[in-house]
Amino acid sequence: MAFKSRIFTGILVVCSLVLLANCAFPVRPGYDRKSGTYKRYRVATTTPEPVDTTAVDPQEELVQEEKLAVASTTSTDSIAPAVKEKTNSSDSASHTSNLKSKPDSTVVRKDSIVKIDSTKKDSVKKQPAKKTEVASKAKKQTKRVSKPTNLEKYAKEWLGAKYVYGAASKKKTDCSGYVMQVYKGFYGISLDHSAQHIYDDGRGYSIKRTKLQEGDLVFFGNFWKISHVGIYLKGNRFIHASTSKGVVITSMDDNYWSSKYKGARRFK
Repeated sequence: MAFKSRIFTGILVVCSLVLLANCAFPVRPGYDRKSGTYKRYRVATTTPEPVDTTAVDPQEELVQEEKLAVASTTSTDSIAPAVKEKTNSSDSASHTSNLKSKPDSTVVRKDSIVKIDSTKKDSVKKQPAKKTEVASKAKKQTKRVSKPTNLEKYAKEWLGAKYVYGAASKKKTDCSGYVMQVYKGFYGISLDHSAQHIYDDGRGYSIKRTKLQEGDLVFFGNFWKISHVGIYLKGNRFIHASTSKGVVITSMDDNYWSSKYKGARRFK
């Protein structure tokens, strides 16, 4: 019995809570439970029909139309002669201007013809000068482009140049700078400014002493590194920039240099 009474009381409590909720938040038109406020209903607005206030009597309309027609005819009659006078004056003015402009145009044409003829004469006179300039430039280019054909003669242009470490000119140079200049000018091959780097350059390949040819590079040094380089010439000679005498030609059989000989490389 106690259990049934508890169930009954629970049902009553739930019903009472539902009633209280309905009383607290009644469902009314325009009420939103989520926001807790009333919504404003939009009232459909009706636009009033426009009233035609421009109604005019048909008799008055006819009178106004007759007045307008009379006014338009009088205005056109007064404007026509003025327009004719203006057109006649404009035609006469254009005719006189054309008559005046004709002799001026002929003079301008004559002047332009004279100017054109003078420019043609000037251009004709200037043409041989241009041809001579072009010919002189072509000769200079051929002189510059022409490369030396004799290696020994070209290499001897540096004879007597003083030895200066790090220099590379026809007056002052070191051994690698001298070789670098000759190879660039005669063969068009650019080399490093270092005897060791030239020896290690992958573009060159080793040559035996018995098969040396003119233009091969000969290297000298000690057990640890390459310290000197020269250019082999015909007749078992080589040209190089020595520290004591500058650019000189020396025999390959020289006691000092033959003892320091380390090999030869060919870049051609």
